[in-house]
Amino acid sequence: MFSLIPIKLIFLTITIYIWRELFKRGSALNQPRISRYMLGFAILSILLSVISIGKIYPYGAVVDLLIFAIATTLCMTLTTRTLVGKLLQFLFIAIPVLGPLAYLLHYQVVGGAMNKDSFIAVFQTTSSEAKEYLASFTSVVSLAVLILTVGLLFWILKQNNKNIVKPLPIKIASTYILIAVAMVCLAPLERGLFTYPIDVYISYQKEMATTKERMALFSQRKVEKNYQASKSESGEVYVVIVGESLNKHHMSIYGYELNTTPELQKLKDEGDLYVVENSFSNYPGTMSALSHALTGANQKNNKSYTDAVGIVELLNNANFETHWLGNQPLSNSYDMILGLIAKEAHDVQLTFDIKFHSMSHKDHEPDGVLLPIYERALNELNRNKNQIIFVHLMGNHTDYCERYTPDFHHYEIDELDALYSYIFKGGVGHSKECYDNSILYNDFIVSSLIKGLKDTLGEQGVGGLLYFADHSEDIKRGVGHSSANFSFDMVESPTLIWLSDSYKANNIDKTTALKDNINSFYPNDFIFDTVIGMTSTEVSGDTYCSSCDLFSNQYTLPLEEARTMHGKLAYKPVQNFTSKTASTIDKETIKKATILFPN
Repeated sequence: MFSLIPIKLIFLTITIYIWRELFKRGSALNQPRISRYMLGFAILSILLSVISIGKIYPYGAVVDLLIFAIATTLCMTLTTRTLVGKLLQFLFIAIPVLGPLAYLLHYQVVGGAMNKDSFIAVFQTTSSEAKEYLASFTSVVSLAVLILTVGLLFWILKQNNKNIVKPLPIKIASTYILIAVAMVCLAPLERGLFTYPIDVYISYQKEMATTKERMALFSQRKVEKNYQASKSESGEVYVVIVGESLNKHHMSIYGYELNTTPELQKLKDEGDLYVVENSFSNYPGTMSALSHALTGANQKNNKSYTDAVGIVELLNNANFETHWLGNQPLSNSYDMILGLIAKEAHDVQLTFDIKFHSMSHKDHEPDGVLLPIYERALNELNRNKNQIIFVHLMGNHTDYCERYTPDFHHYEIDELDALYSYIFKGGVGHSKECYDNSILYNDFIVSSLIKGLKDTLGEQGVGGLLYFADHSEDIKRGVGHSSANFSFDMVESPTLIWLSDSYKANNIDKTTALKDNINSFYPNDFIFDTVIGMTSTEVSGDTYCSSCDLFSNQYTLPLEEARTMHGKLAYKPVQNFTSKTASTIDKETIKKATILFPN
């Protein structure tokens, strides 16, 4: 008979019993308010977890209630006659309240509820990054919310202790705490405000373990190869630029009202630059996007990036000499998947690198630091062999004001807008004006990289350059690219292609196909196949997808089949630069689509 009783009902009944006893004991001990207020916080926590997760999980809700019950019991047990007692009382009620407070502040900063990506970002953040993030996003409003919360907690304690109170007997308190702790430990791990981050952390650790195992296989060159790659021509030079956080609707080459890409516009006017009008990102986060862009995983084959071939490895097998020049690190846990791909290159040169911890983004120099490294690499190329250089930019990453040199500070923020930014956004580092300045600087960097390749190739050299950005930014709402507050602006990223005259003359069919496909819908998880096509690399097996290659006359992706969020969300192009938020699409789909790499 006992086995027929739902276990969830037992957990819920015991939890209700504990809270009923706390209410009854509180009244008898002349401290009734603390249990009422703490139960209110517990209910708020459950509501916030439902908003964040999309549904209520019974065990998750029970654990939330029990954690606040434990804190309430400890608070009622302590005497407040000493300063130490008062401080401990405050800590006991403040620590669990940090949970709902973090959720509320996240909503205030990001504009959306916390999700899996939010927690992964916390797990991967170091102390220096945390300090930078807090300095960048802490606004007057955020501080006001924090101060009001602290004041509210002091007021609750004052109200509870304004009369002479009796402490909860230790024997009774110990019973409540032991029962509550036992239930928390025995409860299955369901998603609640406090258990959701634990669930995400376990998934994150499993993903990291898988990635580390694959890194070991890569380093030992034991990865199974079920394809053959080759190239008949020699002496060709290609460049792939990996941009960062660039919204194409802030580029004048895509129709933006401000002249933010004058140098690239000149190249387009001369007929040397191809602008992929309907390009977009496969995910609004760096590692999530690049794990598909730079491997054979894409929305058509539904492969996992952990089982897919990396583009550098494939080109190595085609006897290319491969180079990776980066202004972003490769060795921290967050960048691990990128390290798997990039460190396959024969030549890796970074402006800095680190070992499993990250550097503050403010410590990155603007991308101009890469130009002399790039020039030296071009000058030292063995022109008897095929060459490809990957250039990884810091691009337009926040803080936008840190992404360019002073001579590119062209657009000024209005004083009232600056004041608003400091009050509500934590500073001008997220302003449209700084972002546009960073794009003006990015225009200089990318056009300089094109010019360097053009000079190296000369009139007879065969080669090309492809630029794409990992993801975009929602500048209009000022919320960056968090999937917790997804909008299609976050995936509106550009793709640009430059080809030498000799390349176009020697590859008429490919150039014609590119021109025919230039207005097609193009996600950046097709970069892998497009690089294969651009470089005329022959690949056996099913590793290469010709219908994903802009240089192929078989390319096809109608709008009704175009997907983002790793194939889980239908893509809707942003028209007239108006933000389509997750509230107008399917929030449940967004939640299901989030994976383990957020930025």
